[in-house]
Amino acid sequence: MKLIDEYQKTGFIKAGELLLTPTHALDFIKEIESRDILILGVNLWCYFNDQIAEDPGSLDLSEIDNIPESVSIAKQFITHNLPEGTAFVSFVLDE
Repeated sequence: MKLIDEYQKTGFIKAGELLLTPTHALDFIKEIESRDILILGVNLWCYFNDQIAEDPGSLDLSEIDNIPESVSIAKQFITHNLPEGTAFVSFVLDE
């Protein structure tokens, strides 16, 4: 079973991605870290005219090949640098 399948109950799928609230995303990152999965990116989602739309301000980590570094940057981004209005985040993983 993929990690995303396990966490689907805490979020929902849109455009083939698991959307999580920032709080649930931080829990998901802990699981990612414990399984040694590389984070390639963090996508942002916001409400636009009562619909959920992807925000172009995503975080690209595809140049990083160090798992602890990718996890640390993703945590920092979600904890301190999310643009105002971000409702959900999703991850691009190397799994």
